[in-house]
Amino acid sequence: MLDSEQRRTFAALADVLIPASEPMPSATAAGVPEALIDQVLGYRPDLAETFAGAVASCAGQGPEAALDELAARRPDQFQALTLLTAGAYFLSPQVKTALAYDSPPRAAHDDTDAYVDMLVDVVERDFPTA
Repeated sequence: MLDSEQRRTFAALADVLIPASEPMPSATAAGVPEALIDQVLGYRPDLAETFAGAVASCAGQGPEAALDELAARRPDQFQALTLLTAGAYFLSPQVKTALAYDSPPRAAHDDTDAYVDMLVDVVERDFPTA
């Protein structure tokens, strides 16, 4: 999807957006500019053109200044770039490991009865009408 020059530009932008911080890897260290961005673009092909425009708009500039200008002058491109970058980042196995997140032991739908009981209580309240 991206050629090597576009990937270099995107990698610089992505590392400004998501720098390394203990214990989290930077976007580049997490593999975002490689297969992960391609995977996310596959999920959101509607943003591919806008994303490509964002990368092209930033080419040849310092990444921080390029992102500032992109946010100010092309917010749709900035939004596509940041959304896809974050999406790719959270697909990374390194990021998932660093988060050390354990999902709940049971599915949320197991609490349907308790949720319905709470809703019944709300509905039965006597709210004044206007």
